[in-house]
Amino acid sequence: MNIWRQDPDDPNRLPELTEDVLKEVEARLGVKLPDDYLEAIRIQNGGGVEPRDLPIVWNGQDDIALVDSIAGVGLSDGLIQSKALLTEWGVEDERLIAFAGDGHFFLAFDYRESATPKIAYIDTDTEKIDVLFDSFRQFTEALTTVEFEPFTGLADGEAFIDYARRQLYSTDKSEKAKGANTWANGVDMLGADELVTELLTWMNDETLRVTAICTMQHLILMRKIEDDASIDAFLEALRQNDDPFSKQSYEETKYIVENDIPFE
Repeated sequence: MNIWRQDPDDPNRLPELTEDVLKEVEARLGVKLPDDYLEAIRIQNGGGVEPRDLPIVWNGQDDIALVDSIAGVGLSDGLIQSKALLTEWGVEDERLIAFAGDGHFFLAFDYRESATPKIAYIDTDTEKIDVLFDSFRQFTEALTTVEFEPFTGLADGEAFIDYARRQLYSTDKSEKAKGANTWANGVDMLGADELVTELLTWMNDETLRVTAICTMQHLILMRKIEDDASIDAFLEALRQNDDPFSKQSYEETKYIVENDIPFE
């Protein structure tokens, strides 16, 4: 499975891997890198990945980790930087080798129990480590792209905007979440302003917050929010919430905005 995003200017993409470089890096790390990882980076030596969403269960809740890129193997870049990165974020165990993450979280090869690593999720904010997958291949097979489902249920003669508003402002929270999806699918026709205004009111609602965050990030990636004040308000709402998903989403959204990340 080829997971790589085709971008010749990707700064995280390293030169083609050679056996000499591989042997030296493995010697310096003190491990044998897993074959399924090596198979992937022989196609492309690190860089951006095409499917970026990793569904996980964290703290008992469904969550999404945004995986922008995977580290390759080089003498001065890629996996060899793991120790310095993890130490900077308070993780001292050299048996963990980070290959993805933004600092607030890392995905790492976990050699703590075996010479054949599993894949661990490290939350540096809570200092928790959880094994998610038995292999790198399982991790790549779990990567996906979250799609917004098409809308259904438009009554005969009902205007689309009336249908979207009926859902969005429903007293039933599951219906409200469907309304966000409906509006996001029709945003080219309906515009984003009214949807964004409503989503921002959901940021303190534990039931609706995840829907609001995912929809806002989608709109930002799609370049559908032109008002900087709305993006700033979204970031501030994320910053004020203490839950792990909001914290992670704050860093992800800042990165998306500051680096002008496009929708893939």
